[in-house]
Amino acid sequence: MANDLNKAILVGRLTREPEYRIVNQSPVVNFSVANNRSYVSNNEKKEETHFFDCVAWGKLADIIKHYAKKGQQVAIEGRLQQSTWETPEGKKNSKIRVFVESLQLLGGGVHTDKESVSYSEGNPEEYSPSIGNIQDEDDTVF
Repeated sequence: MANDLNKAILVGRLTREPEYRIVNQSPVVNFSVANNRSYVSNNEKKEETHFFDCVAWGKLADIIKHYAKKGQQVAIEGRLQQSTWETPEGKKNSKIRVFVESLQLLGGGVHTDKESVSYSEGNPEEYSPSIGNIQDEDDTVF
């Protein structure tokens, strides 16, 4: 069996305040990151923005709750994880999120100091035994 790789590295800005809650006695925070991409097409500079939903558990969730704010530039590293669920009407839904394993607050945005805060979760698996079964109240189908 071949070893597969699932790694996501993003730098972008938080699009909203992180949403903190406790699930199964573990802290969890949900947030979204906007990532801009510049490129040239037909000798014209263009820019597009992509939005990524992120989730962090445990001590990392606590740190994000206290330090990360809307507009803050962050560097995150993690893996992509798919959640699937079925509505009471029988409709199947799916959503892909970045499961954050480390985060660094970068300069710019709401923080003007040059100090950055970073944290890597040692073993994030212990905080998310059933992340695939957690559904946001405002989940929308793509």
